[in-house]
Amino acid sequence: MNTQKNNQRLSELAQKWKDGTITAQEQTEFNQWYDSFDDTSLDEVSAETVSQLKQRLYTNVLKQEDIHPAQPVRSLKLWYRIAAAAAILVILSTGIYIINTPNKIYESNDPLVKEDVKPGGNRALLTLADGTTIVIDDATDGKLAEQSGVIITKTKDGQLVYQFKDSNSSGKGVSKQFNTISTPKGGQYQVNLPDGTKVWLNAATSIKFPVTFSDLKERRVELNGEAYFEVHKDKLKPFKVASDLQEVEVLGTHFNVNTYKNERNNKTTLLEGSVELHSSVTADLKLRPGEQSVLNEKGVDVNKVNTEEVIAWKNGNFLFNDERLTSIMRQLERWYDVGVDYSTIPDTRYNGYISKNVNLSNVLNMLEITGNLKFKIEGKVIKVYK
Repeated sequence: MNTQKNNQRLSELAQKWKDGTITAQEQTEFNQWYDSFDDTSLDEVSAETVSQLKQRLYTNVLKQEDIHPAQPVRSLKLWYRIAAAAAILVILSTGIYIINTPNKIYESNDPLVKEDVKPGGNRALLTLADGTTIVIDDATDGKLAEQSGVIITKTKDGQLVYQFKDSNSSGKGVSKQFNTISTPKGGQYQVNLPDGTKVWLNAATSIKFPVTFSDLKERRVELNGEAYFEVHKDKLKPFKVASDLQEVEVLGTHFNVNTYKNERNNKTTLLEGSVELHSSVTADLKLRPGEQSVLNEKGVDVNKVNTEEVIAWKNGNFLFNDERLTSIMRQLERWYDVGVDYSTIPDTRYNGYISKNVNLSNVLNMLEITGNLKFKIEGKVIKVYK
């Protein structure tokens, strides 16, 4: 059955289920759909039906995996299945339908939402060596600036690219000039550095780098916030990411660095290749793919992690695996540019998965489904209560 016919059929079954006219055979067919958690479309479903579906989906997942709600979710396969179910529940609970387009913004009709908050997007500020600032998201595609023979271009897909005006240029002397790209709360951006290294900047992040690395012995950038790097290989010039507590050195690899000042630790996660960490609080150490260093002023720990979880933000998702509520709220603060008001701060942990391209109410609905707290949006503030 093609996608369009499949969607029509599921919409028909959903309507019959809501009306109470669904047959036993049709009920089995519909049950098979939510067992598989397909990414498909449904027409609107009533609040009463949603309440039933929430419990049935959750119960069904737990039953299939033979676990109990109180048990921690450890299996990645199971975790994603529950995540898929949660995503379905979030969408259905707002009275709209599931679609195949991941960037769709799901509007909320939740009466608790006085003023919903839209997600962040590609927003950044470019500060040139001479102090000139350019709001990148407002700028038209094409050439943004030229400095000392280096052209800065904004591509059609929103990336920022540095390249020499003359392909034979050495860029001598330009390396003493620095640019800074910063994202606000509610912003993210991707930049291709002068050496070809690709960098994805998370919200509330800044990176400072030379206009060119050509006459330097090393490629050194300064980071504040979180970024994912795909470093262009150059054995003669190590690539270094410097922050307050550490310096990460690589030749060419993929890794993520989280240095937010309001987080307890600096976290460096290696996806492929190798990196070496230098810090005044610990001896130098090397990471292997799949390892994460957790550094603070007291020392460092190295752990094996699921890298998909670490870079979920870069791929456009929130992915919570036994995540503390306070950590989740900090992520929401940065992405939706909001504040959080706690009447109390319970030590609650969550498992969940949802696109970052949905309104804030959708994420809060998911947290309500998977936890024991209630959330309310008032203006630009999230209220948390029991």
